[in-house]
Amino acid sequence: MGPAATALLVNSSSPSEIIFSNASTQLSENLARALEHTIRPDGEDEFIAMCEHETNVGPWQKLAGRTRNKLLFWNPTRIQDAGSNQDGSNPYAVGYLVENLIPLLSSKTRLVALSACSNILGSFMDIKNITKIIRETVHERSGGLGRVEVVVDCVAYAPHRRIDVRDWDVDYAFFSYYKVYGPHIAAMYVRAGSAQSSLGSISHYFITDPTNRLQLGGPGYELTYAISRVLPYLMSIGNANTSNSSLVEKVISSTDELSIGSALTKSFDAIAKQESTLVERLIGFLTEKKQWNRGVRVVGGVDLRERAPTISFVVVEGKDGEPAMRSQDIVAGVDAQGGIGIRFGHFYAARLIEFLGLPEADGVVRVSLVHYNTLEEVDAIITALKKAIGLKD
Repeated sequence: MGPAATALLVNSSSPSEIIFSNASTQLSENLARALEHTIRPDGEDEFIAMCEHETNVGPWQKLAGRTRNKLLFWNPTRIQDAGSNQDGSNPYAVGYLVENLIPLLSSKTRLVALSACSNILGSFMDIKNITKIIRETVHERSGGLGRVEVVVDCVAYAPHRRIDVRDWDVDYAFFSYYKVYGPHIAAMYVRAGSAQSSLGSISHYFITDPTNRLQLGGPGYELTYAISRVLPYLMSIGNANTSNSSLVEKVISSTDELSIGSALTKSFDAIAKQESTLVERLIGFLTEKKQWNRGVRVVGGVDLRERAPTISFVVVEGKDGEPAMRSQDIVAGVDAQGGIGIRFGHFYAARLIEFLGLPEADGVVRVSLVHYNTLEEVDAIITALKKAIGLKD
C-alpha cells in the first residue's frame, strides 16, 4: 500500500522506485554510500550542495572526503526585496540565484544536492528549471561526456506544494511523512535508470533487486500501511464532495494516474491559496515600518508567490537604540503566554545560520504555518509577538 500511494503522490513511474527509512537523514546517507562505487576519486568528480538542511549536505561532504573530491557550495546572496529589505540594509534578505550556481558547474560535476524549499528562508526553488540548467550546462562543458545527477530534499516543500519527480526530471528526491500528517517514516524516490547505472548495494550480498539494495531491512509494515492514508487525505482537501473514506478505496484500487494527479493539483492549489492568505497577514505585520524601526528583520524574501508559510525573523538593535533580542527570549516570551507554539534555533541548517552571521545556538525565530491554520490564529501569533518583543499598538 505505502509504495503505491507514495509513487502516486510524487508522480513516480512505479512503486518499485520508492524506498523507506526511519528518517530523511538516513535515506540521504544510504544514497551517498550506494553511490560511492561509481564516484571517480582524487579530484575527478565534484559535488555541489546548497547551504541548507544538513540532511542534504553532510552525506555529500563525507562522500567527498572519502573519495578525495570537492564539495562546492551554492550560497545565497542578498536580494532586493522591497518588503524584507526596505532600505537595502537587511543582511538577512537573501535568496538563491541560479546565475550563482552556473559558474560552479563543470565537466566534473557528478551530483547536485538541492532543496525544493528552504526551511529557514521559506523560499521555493524552481527545481524543474534548475535541473534543466544543470543538465544542459554540464553536457556543454563536458562535450556531452558528463554524468550529473540531481537529488532533492523535499522535506520542507512537501506540505505546501506537490512533488512531481517526472516533471522535474530529477534522479532522487526524499521527504518525511510526518511533515505531511503521517507517521514518523521517510520516503525516497530513486529513478529506475539511476538505480541501475549508479548505485551499488549497501545491503546483504544476495539481495539484488534495486529497492532493497538501498533499503536496509524492511520498513515497519504498520508504518508503510499507515502512510497509504496520507494521499487520500491530501486529495480530499481540494475535493470536498468526496469523502475521505471513499477516496481511500479509490486510491488503493485505482491506477488512474491522470485523475489522481488532477485531484492532487486541485488540493495543492487550495493549499497554496490558503497559505498565501496566512503569509500575507504575518509578513505584513513583520515588515510594517513600526516593526522595521524596532529592529524586526525577516530572514529571506517576502514575495508571496515564491515562499512557503515558514517564516523566520530576528530582532536587531532598533532605530532608536532599542536593544537587540535573542531569538530564544522571544520564543520564551510567546511560550509564557500559552496556546501558541513557535521555535528558535538553526533547525538543522547550521551552515546557513553561520553564513548569515547569526549565533548557531540562538539562530532565528521561526513561525511554521500550514493550510489548516486560520487568520484568527495568525492574529493570535501577532498579538503574542507584540507582547514578547515589547511592541506597542
